[in-house]
Amino acid sequence: MEAKIIGVKQLYKNLKTISEETLRGHSFIVVKNSKPVFRIEPINNENDNKKKYTLADFKKLQFKSKYKNLSKDIDKIVYNL
Repeated sequence: MEAKIIGVKQLYKNLKTISEETLRGHSFIVVKNSKPVFRIEPINNENDNKKKYTLADFKKLQFKSKYKNLSKDIDKIVYNL
């Protein structure tokens, strides 16, 4: 099914209707000033079979590096912090 093109104002005014249509499998491309901004698509149920992680799983993960300030330096580069 091809995505329907809607404006930001139309999305704002008809959010409930658009969300219901999305649940039925319809996709939307939202435009602002005639330029695509983002896409609204239904969630694919095939991803439900993938493992779902919890916060406890992420606590087990650790960055293994001897360079202790690497995360802060990455934040400086990416986010200009």
